[in-house]
Amino acid sequence: MTTIGLIGAGVMGRALAQNLADRNLDVIVFDRDAAARSRAAEDRRLTVVSGLGAMIGKLPAPRTVLLMVNAGAPVESATGELRMLLAPGDMIVDGGNSFWRDTQRRTTDLAKTGVDFVGLGVSGGEEGARRGPALMCGGTEAGYARIRPWLEAVAARADGKPCADWFGPDAGGHFVKMAHNAIEYGVMQAIAEAVQILQNGLGLSFPDMKREAEGWGAGNRASYLLELTQDILGRSDRETGKPLIEVISDRAGQKGTGGWAIDAALSFGVAVPTLAEAVFARTLSGSPERKDVVERLGAPARKGGLERTDLGDALFAATLVCYAQGFQLIRAGAAQHGWVGDLARAARVWRAGCILRAHLLNDVASAYERTPALANMLVAPGIASTIAACEPGWRRTVAFAASHGIATPVLSSSLAYLDALRTQRGATAMIQAMRDGFGAHGFERVDKPGMHHADWS
Repeated sequence: MTTIGLIGAGVMGRALAQNLADRNLDVIVFDRDAAARSRAAEDRRLTVVSGLGAMIGKLPAPRTVLLMVNAGAPVESATGELRMLLAPGDMIVDGGNSFWRDTQRRTTDLAKTGVDFVGLGVSGGEEGARRGPALMCGGTEAGYARIRPWLEAVAARADGKPCADWFGPDAGGHFVKMAHNAIEYGVMQAIAEAVQILQNGLGLSFPDMKREAEGWGAGNRASYLLELTQDILGRSDRETGKPLIEVISDRAGQKGTGGWAIDAALSFGVAVPTLAEAVFARTLSGSPERKDVVERLGAPARKGGLERTDLGDALFAATLVCYAQGFQLIRAGAAQHGWVGDLARAARVWRAGCILRAHLLNDVASAYERTPALANMLVAPGIASTIAACEPGWRRTVAFAASHGIATPVLSSSLAYLDALRTQRGATAMIQAMRDGFGAHGFERVDKPGMHHADWS
């Protein structure tokens, strides 16, 4: 029987431990918190210990320890302690949302001691961890081969295949998970904007909004996040009886993966403006100046209307753009760091178990399987035709939102991204000229190679 040590018996850790036990693995659980240990011990299949040394002592060599603790200092602390207890040939698997550069550093540092470090992206929340998450693994190929059987055993399945795969050395898995989360930011923001248009722009009741959301997720546009949206719009607050949305503050938190993705995109020279807008929208939601702006500027004039299917088309098109930008980021990271750049592989892993699971990923995987070097997901034949069909309603939606003073940073930015990509001659010639005019930076010409400088005297 395979035996695994698991550190971190919180919500995700306990759920994953039970999933492992379901697959007949022997799980030795440790958590610093006595209450967490007590809750884990309620499942008699789990062996719960009160000390890290006791856990290590029960693991047969070569040992495998799975960390399910928060990213940052908790992972750093656990890794440092394990470094003193483990032996060459042992392995640490970090199943948290760790910063990918930290994963690279830890991999290098632990390799000096002979301990293998694996960065494992786990997506699906508590339910996914318990019933089957999507798993994105980094580390050495040999390390992945060693843990692959139990990863595939606990993973979700799509078309009978496990949603678990290897994405290259050191931080390959954590980078793909970071890109997954950045896309998630974008899609969630797009849905939130669409709901706001229903409520503030069209004045629909909550039952009517729920029916509209059901239409958004019909057929090949189905996704987990749209299912969740329908559920939310139909829920009431138990304490007040009001719609749940109305008692939740308009302030969204974040744990860092979205910002890391934007930093990575900037460093790699990849344009992900829509994903960046989603991150900034969360930042702005907690901004103290919003109250002053509302009081001083008041409400905008409202005019214009929408056709029945416009909003659903805009939401689906913006969702496709979010995925496209995320895949471009994964490709750039793989090229920079030698990770696996097979974008079809990422699309296949995300088809079940994770927060981004959606019907459209079948088409995305097929597109990248047919053309691995596809310049951009949006130019794949089936996807391009979908974008073209959605475009009229998408434009009307963005115009409607602007005329009604409804902020739609993701719905609008995604449309601007598409327009920028297909504009044969855009605005940057003017930028080159200005840079040359004030700073003598030079400019490229359309009729000859090299850098040139105008006479500004």
